Amino acid sequence: MKNIQDVLREKEAEIEKLNREIKLLRVAARLLEDEAQGAAHTADSMARRSDAAAASLEDPVLDVLPVPGPSNGDIRKRWP
Repeated sequence: MKNIQDVLREKEAEIEKLNREIKLLRVAARLLEDEAQGAAHTADSMARRSDAAAASLEDPVLDVLPVPGPSNGDIRKRWP
């Protein structure tokens, strides 16, 4: 049979560990919430800026793809 004092110390240590984990989870939840709000705000402001930029263009912009190189069709920019 275990000593009651040993069991009590073990249980108190478990409680302390759980309290630390709860605190960390609360911090993580706050960070994720702030990140989600920041991402939504950023997406809204970027959409407004792109709408304004599109409205300010007079001529349509054509997308031009780079010509593939002589090797295996790799279109990444090559550095000297």
